[in-house]
Amino acid sequence: MNAEERLKMALQSIARREVPDHTNLWPQIAARLEQKEMTNMRPQWRLIWTILLVLIGLALISGAAYALYHYFRDDAGLEAVSQAGLVSEMNVTAPPAALPTATPLLPAVPLGETQTRQGVAITLNWVYLSDMWQAIGFSVNGLPNDLRLDIPQLDFGRLQPEQYSGAGMTLSQTENGLEGRYVVYQIVRDMATFEVGETLTDVSVAIPLLDAQDRVVDVFRFAAPQVRVNLAPYGGGNVYLTRVSGVEVRLEWVILTPHQTRAKLCRAASADRPNLEKAVLYLSKEMDGIWVGDGVPAQRAAAVDEGDQRCVEVVFPSAVPNAKALRLVVDGVEGESADSSRGWQFVVLTLPQHVVIPGITPLASQTINDVKVTLLQAYVDALRAAVAFRVESAAGAQPPAVGVELINAQGEMVNSGGFSMRMDENDPSIYLVSLGFEEPLNAGTHGIGSFQGSLHVVIDPWSPQGGQVFAFDLDLPLYPALTLTPRQSLVSQGLEMRLEKLEITPSFTRVFLCYQKPSPADWGIYDRDVTLQIGQTQTQVQDYALISDSDYGMNERPPWATFSAEGRCVRLGFALGHHQQPEMLTLSVHGLSQSMPEVIPHEELAAANEILRQQGIQIDWETFQGSGGGGGGPRVVQKPDGMQDDEALEKFYQALGYRFEAENWVFTVELNP
Repeated sequence: MNAEERLKMALQSIARREVPDHTNLWPQIAARLEQKEMTNMRPQWRLIWTILLVLIGLALISGAAYALYHYFRDDAGLEAVSQAGLVSEMNVTAPPAALPTATPLLPAVPLGETQTRQGVAITLNWVYLSDMWQAIGFSVNGLPNDLRLDIPQLDFGRLQPEQYSGAGMTLSQTENGLEGRYVVYQIVRDMATFEVGETLTDVSVAIPLLDAQDRVVDVFRFAAPQVRVNLAPYGGGNVYLTRVSGVEVRLEWVILTPHQTRAKLCRAASADRPNLEKAVLYLSKEMDGIWVGDGVPAQRAAAVDEGDQRCVEVVFPSAVPNAKALRLVVDGVEGESADSSRGWQFVVLTLPQHVVIPGITPLASQTINDVKVTLLQAYVDALRAAVAFRVESAAGAQPPAVGVELINAQGEMVNSGGFSMRMDENDPSIYLVSLGFEEPLNAGTHGIGSFQGSLHVVIDPWSPQGGQVFAFDLDLPLYPALTLTPRQSLVSQGLEMRLEKLEITPSFTRVFLCYQKPSPADWGIYDRDVTLQIGQTQTQVQDYALISDSDYGMNERPPWATFSAEGRCVRLGFALGHHQQPEMLTLSVHGLSQSMPEVIPHEELAAANEILRQQGIQIDWETFQGSGGGGGGPRVVQKPDGMQDDEALEKFYQALGYRFEAENWVFTVELNP
């Protein structure tokens, strides 16, 4: 770093301490420029004005370099090391290399058989079987407006599907007619050959043709003998089943065509709610769950006889070709936004046309050509690394999928302790990445070490054809960790907590704690439960790792633990480090929180709601299940006017007894890096 850069950073630091970030100084500057007579200025402000004039001059000289210091402004630790000049300016590009694929995925089985019925021609183009989802692709010509295709039915011969989790079909308009794709999420597996040998099975495909009254007028039938069942990457994430107030509703399938969007919903006939006809559709133009618009209510609904199940097919306007994801809310509250938690909700983040099929070009796909990656900044200390890079692609192309790997001199990937990536809010072509290390990197015991290795930026890493790797050689300062063992113990309401160890770098702090729990349940330390302050900067916990807990079979105590009582030992991570000067560290643990089970027992929920009823609050617990797994969570049914959902939920957790409030778990440690 040259002398000008050091002076610049020192002046910036002084100015930030004296002038708040939100202060607009220009009116005062302009007013003084217009004054005809000089006025005396207080010495403190004379210094500040001098600093600002110097900063303005430096900014005019090197404005581009100044902007780089603010890439990581939302991360207290990285912002501090950036302001201190510890981040290395790179500004280098790298040529791409093809991502090697050790075991290329087998492509879909091509077929090409055509059948013509009722003047409609359907060609079954391909079949692809994964043990967790299955798909077919077909072409349609001559389909009149008074006929439509129903959801296909697949049969797998000797293999019986299990754990059905929904399906979807898309018909997209092309120059040559309609291109169709059907994807169903279910287990199709032969346990005798699973992960041992090859599984082959006969596949039968039936595609019903319906008239305007939804009556079957014909069926297209195809056969694909001896199709391989692949162990392909899993592509789920859709919600298939939702339980609210003890009532389950299933989203059996969705059909998207150029003319309409249809969905089939089912519930037990004995349940009074919900009203399945009262459905609202929300769409997203990206696969990120950001819903646009107020939602479109169902245009019409048709009941379907399903024995002891009540099923309804709801019809909406067309959602293709712009939709990337959809959300369906059943029996919600009129006027509620898509962000509301009211009603039975289903999310489809992977529509059929966007499911990646090996060997098949995605429907409505977009190719990104001439990608250029520039590494702008890099920083490494013993606990984490951070990089900023720019990805430039062809004009109008969508931002590509990006993966990042940090490789050491031995060729081993080292970013195994946490990963975060986001785009710069002012320039979406810039990616900001933080990489955590499970074990601290060895920077030596004295002074600054060196990190030698490479950074791999992988474009489209999950593409079946393989992505592109941009490799950057690194030779960076490696800042060491300050390790302290305070071993301070404090007791709150009869429960002891012990601060065992600290690991602190300029950008990050790890805290090692052991404590007694209020009960054998899963009592952890989460965002609301703890704050860390170093100097004048305060932040909340970023990551949490369970180290030992005999109630969960983790009996081996870590070597740093001196805690004598039975309990739990954890590691907390904070995006805040020391400022390379003597200062005070304060760790405030406000309490403990019991983790939420997937399902709360009915008697516990009823007891909590009885307590809340006197405060005008009612909370329900809903669960969901889909192709990506399942889960559950609370839903605010009633609350007083003016109360936020977060406040109502906090009272709910307290009524359940899931909160332990600490009185004096406040640890202080003097730092002297």
